[in-house]
Amino acid sequence: MIAALVFSMMALTPTDQTVNVSKGTKLDVNNFAGDVIVKTWNKDQVRVEVMHSDRETIDIKPEEGVVRVRGRSTRGGPTRSLDFTFTIPTWMGVNIQGTYADCDLQDVGGDVSIETTRGDVKVRGGSGFISLKSVQGEISLEKAKGKIEVRNVNESIRLADINGDLSAETTNGSIVLDRIDSGNVDLYTVNGNISYDGPLKDKGVYRLTTHNGMISLPVPDKANATIAMRTYNGSIKASFQLPGDSTSERRQRRMTLNLGNGSAHVELESFGGTIALRRPGEARPETERKRKERAYMDHPPGVGVGVGVGFGVVAPEIPAPPAMPAPPAMPAPPAPPAPPKIKGN
Repeated sequence: MIAALVFSMMALTPTDQTVNVSKGTKLDVNNFAGDVIVKTWNKDQVRVEVMHSDRETIDIKPEEGVVRVRGRSTRGGPTRSLDFTFTIPTWMGVNIQGTYADCDLQDVGGDVSIETTRGDVKVRGGSGFISLKSVQGEISLEKAKGKIEVRNVNESIRLADINGDLSAETTNGSIVLDRIDSGNVDLYTVNGNISYDGPLKDKGVYRLTTHNGMISLPVPDKANATIAMRTYNGSIKASFQLPGDSTSERRQRRMTLNLGNGSAHVELESFGGTIALRRPGEARPETERKRKERAYMDHPPGVGVGVGVGFGVVAPEIPAPPAMPAPPAMPAPPAPPAPPKIKGN
């Protein structure tokens, strides 16, 4: 009875409001906790949707050049968790701040600035200046162009299909990049791997640094680059023969490769890990290692392997056991002796 009474006193209230905007206007959101989802449409309007109790109000304030959206508790203090869904014009820039906010932006086309303390950040799109920051949450960005800065502390960073100057940094996490088209890249992590995929542009600058992890970089056959590598407790490996050496691995602290005219400047430094060079299109060392580990766990030695083996693992050929020798033939039992002849009287 008491629970029903409390629930009736906290009935959910929907807010669904649309405001007109002119080009150049930005969306500014501050959400203490909850999801912030941003979608786009071909209208010069901003739609705000959120469910909340009657203890919160939603302030939507169109101002000159900005639409500000805030949740506010009618009793003071921070609001409860609020899940916002915004639909905005594709050209509109977005600024989001929160403490426990998870952010998901889809197909945005303007500037993007997101800062959250404990929340994941996922962005597809963005053009101009893009800044993504989280202390405790994964960050992923794809199909963006412009000047890009990504900062994290305790999770990984994943970037794909990026065009423009790029800077990414985390403390306890890996940085994985796919299909990067940039002439200015600066990547840094303390405890994690750095895996890069993209061309080395002439006169470009690439700095990849990790303290405890592997660095993986593709090097085209006809690259124009000077690649300076340094490691202290690891090795330098390559899937191809290193110039001036008959082996593809060197256990030394420093090495410099001069390729082509050497116009691109590349610095690779790992204090406690391996620096691995590969040709474009080849499997990344870290993913290949995980594949082998997964195959080992699925089919450890001594365990029979069936016909269908996943992950591209070929079942080892198991030799047939040796034929058992035929048992020796048993000798025929001796014939019983003939009964003695009895002489007649």
